Amino acid sequence: MTSAMDSIQALVVGGSPITTRSTNGEFSLGAPITTITAELNEAFAVLSSRFYDVVLLNADLLGTAAEQIIQKIVLLSPGSVIVVFDEDEDEDRLLQLIKMGAGECLTIQESNPVNLRKTILKLLERNDGAGWLSDQISQALLGSTFEGVVVCDENLQVLLWNPAMERIFEIDRNEATGRFFEETFAGLSLTNENEEIGRALQGKRVISRERYFHNEATGKNGFFTAFYSPMRNRRGEIVGVLGIVKDVTNSKINERKSSEMAQRLVALTNASSNMQWLSDSSDNRVFFNKRWLEFVGNLLDDERGCGWRRHVHPEDLKRYRETSENAFESRTPWHIEVRLKGSNGHYVRYFESAFPLFLVDQSFIGYVGYCTDINGGRVTDPRVPAVDLTSTTFNSLAMSPIGILNLDKDLIVRNANQRIEDLFCIPVKELIGKKISDILGAFDLTTLQVVLSRAERIQLDNHKVVLETESGESVRYWDISLWPQRLDADNATGVCMSFIEATERYESSQQKEEFIAALVHDLKTPLIGAEQTLEAMLTGAMGPVYAGHEQVLSVLQNSNRSLLAMVQNMIDLHRCENDILQLSQQPIKIAALARECTEELRALFNSHGIQLKCLVDLKAESLSVMGDRMAIRRVILNLLDNALKFTPFGGSVAISIRSDADAIRLDIADTGIGISEAECEKIFTKSFQGKMGRQIHGSAGIGLFVCRKIIRAHSGDITVSKNALNGSTFTIEFPLCSKQEISCQPRNIDKAGCNQG
Repeated sequence: MTSAMDSIQALVVGGSPITTRSTNGEFSLGAPITTITAELNEAFAVLSSRFYDVVLLNADLLGTAAEQIIQKIVLLSPGSVIVVFDEDEDEDRLLQLIKMGAGECLTIQESNPVNLRKTILKLLERNDGAGWLSDQISQALLGSTFEGVVVCDENLQVLLWNPAMERIFEIDRNEATGRFFEETFAGLSLTNENEEIGRALQGKRVISRERYFHNEATGKNGFFTAFYSPMRNRRGEIVGVLGIVKDVTNSKINERKSSEMAQRLVALTNASSNMQWLSDSSDNRVFFNKRWLEFVGNLLDDERGCGWRRHVHPEDLKRYRETSENAFESRTPWHIEVRLKGSNGHYVRYFESAFPLFLVDQSFIGYVGYCTDINGGRVTDPRVPAVDLTSTTFNSLAMSPIGILNLDKDLIVRNANQRIEDLFCIPVKELIGKKISDILGAFDLTTLQVVLSRAERIQLDNHKVVLETESGESVRYWDISLWPQRLDADNATGVCMSFIEATERYESSQQKEEFIAALVHDLKTPLIGAEQTLEAMLTGAMGPVYAGHEQVLSVLQNSNRSLLAMVQNMIDLHRCENDILQLSQQPIKIAALARECTEELRALFNSHGIQLKCLVDLKAESLSVMGDRMAIRRVILNLLDNALKFTPFGGSVAISIRSDADAIRLDIADTGIGISEAECEKIFTKSFQGKMGRQIHGSAGIGLFVCRKIIRAHSGDITVSKNALNGSTFTIEFPLCSKQEISCQPRNIDKAGCNQG
C-alpha cells in the first residue's frame, strides 16, 4: 500500500449515493478515508488547489457531457482514482464510463458505503502494485547504471547512494545514506555541492561544470559533473532532489594527454625532412609542418582548408583531387606523384602518401600525409617535360616507411630503398638487376604490363604475397601501388611500385569479423527466447496482467524486437561481406508477396496517419520470379519501413507492380522528404546515412546495403529516384522466370547469383 493508505482523501461530487440519502444518514466510509462533498462547478476549483486520492462521481450529473467531465477531472488531477456510482444499471453505459477514464463504476445496489470502501481500497492497492513494479525497475536501473545517482530529501539528508557513487568518490553507501549531504561531501575539497543542490530545492534544474574532488580519507581524486533536479510528490510539492553524477576523470586526463601528444607531434613533424600535413574527417587540412611552410613560403593559416591547392601543378590538380576524394570516400591510403610549386616559383616533383587515421573505436578522424622529394632535390619548370627517373637518386627515399621499387621497361629492378630490404628480407644490392618475377614469383605480371602499355595507375589493397624465406614460405598482405614513369607524355620508361605492410591490419580485421559473426549469432538465441516469453506474458498464458504491467511489458517487447532486428541486420551484413549469403530458389509470385507485406503493415501505417496502397498491373498478376521468398519479403518490408519513417502524417505510400517482355518491376513510392540526387547511389553503400536521415531517424546504414546485395544475388537490381510528389521511389527489377524454370526442383544460389545443385 502507498503512503496514501495512512490518510485517504475522497472528494464526493454531485451528492452521496442514493442508498445513503434514503436513510438520511451521514455519508461515511470509515477510517482512514475522509470524505468531502462538493458540487460539480466547485469540484473543478477544489481539484485545482488540492490533491485527492479518490473522486466519487454521481453519474446523475454527467448527462451527455460525461466524457468531457471525466477527462477534465483526469486533466486537473491525473493521479486521482475516479469511481462513478450510477442509479442506471445499464452495463453498456457502465462500460462506456470506464473507457472514458473511470477507474470503476458501481450500480445502485453496489454503491453502499461498504462496497464503496472495498472498491476504493482495491483500486488503490492495484495502483500500488503497478507503482511497486515501477519502483523495482527504477531500483534495478539505478543500481546498474554507470552514472552516479544520489537522492536527498527536503532536509538534504541522503536517501539513496548507488554503487556508481561508491566507485566515483570511494564513499560507502552505508556511510553516506542517512547523513546530511554536506557531511557526506565534507572530505571532498574544492566542491560547492551543498549550494548546487540547495538551488535544486528551490525548484531549479542545475547543470554543473567540471569540478575537481579529493577524498582525503582514501586519496581518491578526479573530476566530475553533476545534474540536479527537484523531486515532487503527486501534489506538486518539492520533497527532495535527484542528482545524476558523471565521472569525467578519464576524459579530462585524455584531454590533457591529447594536448601533450599534439605538442610532441608538432615538434616531431617539424624535425622531419619530409613535408607533412594532417586533415580532418571532412577533407580539410588543418596542419602543415615547418618543412612544408618553408617550401611554399606561407603561414599555416594561409595553407589551412583548401589554400594548399594553389601549389599543385594545374596539370596534376584534377587527377590529384580525384585520387584523394575517392580515397576519402573509401577510407583507404593513397599514393600519387605530384608537382608542387615552391616559394621561388619552380615546381618540384614529389611522391605523396596519405594514410587514414582512426580512433580506438574505429571512428575516422582524417588523414596524415607526407611528401618525399623523388628528384633528389632537382626542380622542374612547368614548361619542361617531366624528367626520367633513370637518373633519379634515392637519397631522400632511403628512410621512407614505404618500400619503393623502380623497374625499367623490361621489369628489371633499377633502384630500391631501405624499406624494401626489410619487407623482402633481401639486401638491396642483391635486388638491383633482378627481374621482378624472380623476386615475387606469384605476382601477376599482367598488372605491370597494363601499367606500362596503358599508363594506368593501379592500387592493390590487402594483396596476398607469398615470399620464399630461409624458414620456408611466408604469407604476407601488402598494399601495393603501381604507376608509370615517363620520359614524356606518351612514352613510359618503367614502373614504380610502392609496398606498405598490411598483414597485421588484415589479420586484425579478419579476427574482428569472426568475433562479430559469433557474437551476433549468440545474441540472437536469448533475444528470440525473450520475445517468446514476453508474448506469453502479454497474452495471459502466464497469468493475468494488470494494466500497468501490460504497458511495461509492451515497452520491453518493442525494445527486444528492435534489438532482434539489429542483430539480424548484422548477420546479413556479415554474410554479404564474407560471400556466404546462401539463398534458396523457388518460383515466387511477386504480386501475392507484395499484397501480403501490405496487409501485414497496414495497421501500423494507419496508426501513423499514412495511407498504404498496393496496385498490380493485370499482366503482372500471375508472373513469377525465381528466388528466396523470405529474403525478398525482408527487402520489401525494409523498404516499406523506411517509407513509413520518412513520410509525414497525412502522406501516402504506394506499391505498384508492372511487367514488360522479360522483367517484372516493383515500385515503392512515398510522399516523404525525398533523397537528393547526390545521395541516390550512396544510400546503398555500407554505413552511409543521408543528411536528412540523420536529422530525422538515426540508423546504422546497413539495411539498404543488404537489400541491394540480396536483389543482385537474384540477378536483379534496386535503384532510387525522386518522384513527381518530391518523395522517393525505390524500384526493384527482377528477370522473369520461364515455365521450364518453374517446373524445376528448388535449388540454392550463392551470393553472386550462380546456381548450385
